[in-house]
Amino acid sequence: MKLQLYAFLFFIHFIFSQNKQENGITIFKINTLIQDYHYQPKLVDDSLSLYVFNSIIEKLDREKNVFLQSEYDLLSKHKYNIDNYILDKKCAFLDEIAIYYKKGLERKLKLIEFLEKENISLTTKDTLFFTKRENNFYKDEEGIKRILKKLITYETLKDIALISKNKDSLKMHFIELSNKAKIKTFDTYKCKILNLLKDEKAFEEEIKNTFFKSFCNYFDPHTDYFSYDDKSSFLSNVSSNNSSLGLLFDANENDEIFVNEIIPGSSAFENDKIETGDQVLKIKYREDEFSVSCSSIEQISNYIASDNYKELEITFRKKNGEIFSALIEKKIMKAIENSAYSYVLNQENNFGYIKIPSFYSTEFSINTLSNDVAKEIIKLKEDKVKGLIIDLQYNGGGNVDEAIKLAGMFIDAGPIAVAIDNEKNQTILKDYNRGAIFNEPIVVLVNGMSASASELFANALQDYKRAIIIGNPTYGKATMQSIIPVEDSNLNKDFINLTIQKFYRITGKSHQATGIIPDIELPYLFEHIVPKESRYKTVLNNDEIITNTRYKVYNNDFSEIIASSKTRINTNSYFKKILAINKDIDSFVNNKEDRVVVLTFDGVFKEINETSFIFDKVNELTKEKFDFSVEKNTYDIENTTVNDYSEKYLQKQKEEIQSSAVVFEALEILNNLIK
Repeated sequence: MKLQLYAFLFFIHFIFSQNKQENGITIFKINTLIQDYHYQPKLVDDSLSLYVFNSIIEKLDREKNVFLQSEYDLLSKHKYNIDNYILDKKCAFLDEIAIYYKKGLERKLKLIEFLEKENISLTTKDTLFFTKRENNFYKDEEGIKRILKKLITYETLKDIALISKNKDSLKMHFIELSNKAKIKTFDTYKCKILNLLKDEKAFEEEIKNTFFKSFCNYFDPHTDYFSYDDKSSFLSNVSSNNSSLGLLFDANENDEIFVNEIIPGSSAFENDKIETGDQVLKIKYREDEFSVSCSSIEQISNYIASDNYKELEITFRKKNGEIFSALIEKKIMKAIENSAYSYVLNQENNFGYIKIPSFYSTEFSINTLSNDVAKEIIKLKEDKVKGLIIDLQYNGGGNVDEAIKLAGMFIDAGPIAVAIDNEKNQTILKDYNRGAIFNEPIVVLVNGMSASASELFANALQDYKRAIIIGNPTYGKATMQSIIPVEDSNLNKDFINLTIQKFYRITGKSHQATGIIPDIELPYLFEHIVPKESRYKTVLNNDEIITNTRYKVYNNDFSEIIASSKTRINTNSYFKKILAINKDIDSFVNNKEDRVVVLTFDGVFKEINETSFIFDKVNELTKEKFDFSVEKNTYDIENTTVNDYSEKYLQKQKEEIQSSAVVFEALEILNNLIK
């Protein structure tokens, strides 16, 4: 018996030692690739060590209630040595982090179970202090226990407060509601920890992935480590065809996931039991099962999006409480929500509207963005549109070649952008095709979420004076990444999304970190809290180059049109309402360094509903419809078969367009341009 035990322990030790060796070799190879091909590689030195160490600890223990101060101090001996470990191909320090992280999670679980048995009271004199400033680690278990008690009390009271805005009604049923909410809160806290601890291999993998990602992010925010699943999920977001369950999901304030749409022709559509509104409780792949309440949104999204999981068993709960499971096979389908579409808008004249959700492409260049847009323009021409709105709002980018092709469709032959590699070689990205597919006036819509390829396209049309850009300053990503396998082998399971080039406008200027400044800026809801490239610690700087690009600017003088638009915007009551709402949002989100919540039902209810008046105003504003018509183009009306799903989807698109003040202003601009 002892011999068997020794053999087992030796085997486990051998596996862990083997993993340490593999991790050390892998991170060394990753560093070699970065040093050789990254646009602007950095030295592997103490600065890198400090960033990577802090990043690992931050990602593992964001709330500072897993590690004790003494454990953090012990681990801090690695703070300035990680650079040496990487160069020596050694990753043994990860074992020590894993040991203390596991110890901390087990301690946290024990304290939560203790508080659960204690049956904590929800009527307290405590307060919970929220701050944007850096918190310290706790010195002992008692400190962690105190904060966990406060957090669990807060989450339980919050869960009750979110049920209804009728405080009196909630108070009337408080005991019953609090018992249910308390059970739910404790279960969620416990199962999230158990989910992390249940699989030793997955636990080790999580620590490794955190290290690899932290290392890659040091070089810039977009250089990243991808596992196979990460790569698959990433590519599905920029493809017009992907492996799909046929379900579109939505999440509420409590991170509960519900079926929002069921796509016709999919496996889910063929299952008569699944309906919109069904709540997703669990996802199972073979022997691995994940409860939604215990898992991160990223983890759930990975199983849904990755083509590595061909068949999933999903457990649903209907509105009447019935629970059932369905085995759903993924199919290769056109991603409707990720594809370009067009409408004919009429306000005095017919104008075309094309929404571009991303710059997608597929293998063998079938169903590419540029091809799809060309088809939509041909359709719109049949309706004799006198101008075009190209909507790039929320378009996070995609394939750069598609952006170049698309820009080339609206200008004569010429340069679109300049790309520079790590040896400062300039590559002028050109459109070689003479002539344009569309010669009428164009307005391009952008916002703070328009990034990368979207910005490259908008840059070109702005520099050529081919279009008027309206909206908000864009995200500010002027770099190109390439997904590179760490091993040149079919068995490779490690990839880097590596920044290999930086883009510049044909003028030599860059929008890196600053974003594109539109010709006409419009007030936009939540504009000051939209995350931008510039907020990242490792963001690449904005600079300017001297380039010898030659291009012919269109003979368009937009100055008068821009001036009249700005006058309209400044006096427009709708945009004044947006400015007022943004001021309220700023005062609550950005201007409050700290906030204190009294841990009573009244205190938490007040805190939860403090911003409800803002969202009530937002909901009221977004329901407003503007005075123009939205119709499908004649070709689609005559040649497209409509089912219940597509009818619903089209109606949703039309409502979004007609409630857009940005689209309405774009129409005003186009009307002025053609006069």
